[in-house]
Amino acid sequence: MTKRRILAGGIAQESHSFNPIRMGRDSFTITAGADAVARARRTNSTLGGIIDAADAVGAEVIVPTLYRAQSGGPVEDSVFAEMKAIMLEAARRGDFDAIALPLHGGMLTPTLHDPEGVLMQELRAIVGPDVPLTAAFDLHAHVTPEILATCDLLAAYLTNPHADQGATGLRAGRAALAMLDGTLKPALAWAHLPMLTLGNDRTDEEPLQGLQARAAAAVASGAVHDASIFNAQQFLDVPGLGQVVMAYSNGDVTAAKALVSELAADLWNARTRLIGRYPSLNDCLARAVAGAPRPLILGDQGDRVAAGAPGDSTVILHALLGLGMDLPAAMPITDPDAVAQCRAAAVGATVTVTVGGRFSTVAPPVTLTGEVISAGEGASLIYQGPAEKGQRAYVGPFAVLRVGALKVVLTARPYSYIDPEYYRVMGVEPRDQKVVVTRSGYHFTLNYAAIGECITVDTPGMSSYRVKELPFTVARPFYPVDEITLTPQVQVKG
Repeated sequence: MTKRRILAGGIAQESHSFNPIRMGRDSFTITAGADAVARARRTNSTLGGIIDAADAVGAEVIVPTLYRAQSGGPVEDSVFAEMKAIMLEAARRGDFDAIALPLHGGMLTPTLHDPEGVLMQELRAIVGPDVPLTAAFDLHAHVTPEILATCDLLAAYLTNPHADQGATGLRAGRAALAMLDGTLKPALAWAHLPMLTLGNDRTDEEPLQGLQARAAAAVASGAVHDASIFNAQQFLDVPGLGQVVMAYSNGDVTAAKALVSELAADLWNARTRLIGRYPSLNDCLARAVAGAPRPLILGDQGDRVAAGAPGDSTVILHALLGLGMDLPAAMPITDPDAVAQCRAAAVGATVTVTVGGRFSTVAPPVTLTGEVISAGEGASLIYQGPAEKGQRAYVGPFAVLRVGALKVVLTARPYSYIDPEYYRVMGVEPRDQKVVVTRSGYHFTLNYAAIGECITVDTPGMSSYRVKELPFTVARPFYPVDEITLTPQVQVKG
């Protein structure tokens, strides 16, 4: 029997409509072929899960190209076009049996609000209707009717903070293989809700915990084959922004339709409970000053690079400097000019630099005088996890400036710091601090749990959940910016 082959690859990035910094080719880690497969195998990543599904049945995964980047502004059209050309050329060669795409689902370009849908539609036009095409998405994806019309099975992460990237890829990979075997005929039911979850959107807390548990129970019982609840990236000004609840039956769509109808109605009815509240920054810093028993790991809600913000907010930096005491702390700031000045001065030099506040304008830049204690052209790290455990990431030019006991980690590009290895690779040990700042709202909590107490703090900025302050135009109307009367409607396919 000829070994089956699965075509995988594409582009994975989460975009923020209101971040003016475009993501160019140099923002991406690009892999292909055997190297891409080797890097992803046995990692907690969507491609890693697809590979696991293939390995289990002796199939082969081929990766024409995979572009991966952290969250940020929209991706340059030329980058998407370059990736798409490679994937479409591979599709035209036709030396595969199925397609399983490890994407994010929340990407934009300046001209496209649904680039993943465009990629899927053009792949489908080449391979025809009979080749299985599945995909693994982040649960913060923007799911469009075009994606659902083209994709045979779409699997979302089931956890936030995200811990199941590999399991999600496994579901997508297994579905593609089951379709090849003739044991799965996906029949989709789905509903769209014009609403956002804003702050209270962890899947290990109510109300999402209960909804996810009911979906999982339906899958475990065999009532449906797969179920996903997409909570959407909250900073996409695109048509149709909102939640998507979906389920696949095997053949008969009746059970999937019933499950989606119940979950969508309950999600809509829980909409007010999904507006969360966070502790104040000043209260958290006061605890650190008073001698909290463990380091406080703070997620900067207002400038979450993990949500696409630029990472140059100085709100927390101002607060740390205003404490009036020498508190051991680590604070990241994106500022390429400051990095260049520190690197030019060299390690050991005392320098004065002005940092931050260029794009995140809710607080002004800060002028610092300190000692350069670390600097470099770049470094690589491997996530220790559990979120994205085993994945390799890269840090570009950096410098660390010590101002008393405060370590300001300066980078030329923004990073979310969701794993402590980001700090360590630049010479800062998080365990030695009283306060560690991350540019993340949720995902850092998994990877820092062994080090300290993880708290997302209420800070203003581009990724704050105060969405009424953002200039949404295309995406409206949606709750809670607009008051909407709705009875969720279920649509079916298959």
